[in-house]
Amino acid sequence: MPFRDIYGHKRPLGILKTVLERGRIPQALLFHGMEGIGKRTTALAFAQALNCREGGTDACGRCPSCRKIGHGTHPDVSTLTADGQYIRIRDIRALQEQMQFKPYEGRWRVFLVREADRMNLEAANALLKPLEEPSAKHGLILLTAHPDRLPRTVLSRCQQVRFHPLPRETVQRFLVERHALEAPTAGLLASCSGGSIARALNLRQGDFLEMRRALLERMASPALREPWQRLSFLGDLGQERRSLAERLAVMRSCWRDALVVRETGAADLLIHRDCEAEIRTLADRRTGEEILNNIRLIDRAIAALEQNANKQLTLEVMMFRLAL
Repeated sequence: MPFRDIYGHKRPLGILKTVLERGRIPQALLFHGMEGIGKRTTALAFAQALNCREGGTDACGRCPSCRKIGHGTHPDVSTLTADGQYIRIRDIRALQEQMQFKPYEGRWRVFLVREADRMNLEAANALLKPLEEPSAKHGLILLTAHPDRLPRTVLSRCQQVRFHPLPRETVQRFLVERHALEAPTAGLLASCSGGSIARALNLRQGDFLEMRRALLERMASPALREPWQRLSFLGDLGQERRSLAERLAVMRSCWRDALVVRETGAADLLIHRDCEAEIRTLADRRTGEEILNNIRLIDRAIAALEQNANKQLTLEVMMFRLAL
């Protein structure tokens, strides 16, 4: 996908176009921003531009090189992903071995490292050698949603490019233009996506909008103040980690909306605009400080679950401390 077909990210694309125009390609780039925001898509577009047979600051999208990169079959563009929970030293050593060879077909060999924050310490230290002694016509692009988890020695050797969440209107336009969704549905999904096109597409699958409304109605119910109702509510959150994370994210965004209503009264700033009545019920029931503390509690639970904490205990502690 050429740069011109990417939605949003004007500043990151501007940086990459300037790099291409000047012909001074950094030894390593670090793309960081939330999950599903377009970092990998942009990295592949950059690889296309580096190897496009027509040259320039953007890929043509038509030549054999561009098409192969788009289809994931170009021999000079490869992606390293975690083998299990971590990227290990053997993975980095295999990458170093590949970097000894010149490009096969294109002008540049480009290596993407997805979820680079999952490198263990040995792997991160092994990566320092190619960062400090880059090979000619080799580009390394690290992708991460958590740059704070990378060692400073790695961060300091990369040119960082930050990807901000996309505006709601940009995500909505993508869903309407590329997936032919009706504008109201696209707007709801865009609002719930947090600025991530990939998340919006994931939410489109299944019954997310119905689940979100049912969850919010349950949160707004006075019955949830009873301890046994809270335990029942936990059961409704599900057991599978992905669906659980999705429901916790919905809960957080609902309390965020409640805080907005409580402090500003501005309905046009809500994520869940179609559920304004339920949001106002939550806002009227608690003080701003209590709502803010609820958001913190959910954030802590999400972070703990990401670190493989005991799921049941984490959720019970969160649920019984929430001000409902």
